[in-house]
Amino acid sequence: MQNELIEQWTKLNKSAMDAIKELGEINTSAMTRLTQRQMDLVNLYMEGGAKQLEAFNDAKGVQDVVGTQSRLFTELNEKLMDNARQTVDELVNVQTELSTWAEKGMEQATTNLSPSS
Repeated sequence: MQNELIEQWTKLNKSAMDAIKELGEINTSAMTRLTQRQMDLVNLYMEGGAKQLEAFNDAKGVQDVVGTQSRLFTELNEKLMDNARQTVDELVNVQTELSTWAEKGMEQATTNLSPSS
C-alpha cells in the first residue's frame, strides 16, 4: 500500500513538473514573439522618421512636404495595422496554446487521481 502511494505521488510530481516546464516554454515562446512585434513597431517608427527627414531634404516647396507626409502617414498607418493584426494573431495563438495546456493538465490530473491508475 505504501509503495503504491509513493509511486502515485512520484507520478503526480513528475506530471506537475512536466506541466510547469511546458507552461514555461509557452510563456517564453509567447514573450519572444510579442517582443519581436514590438521591435517591428520600433523599426516602423524609425523608418518613418528617416523617410520624413529625407522628404524634407528633397522637398522643393510646401506642397511637396504635405504630399509626402500624407503618403508616408498612409504607409505607416497600413504597416501599423498589419502589425496590430499580427499581434492579435499571436495572442490568439497563445490563448489556444494555454487552453490546450490546461485541458491536457486536467486530463492528466483526472487520470492520475482515478482509483484505477
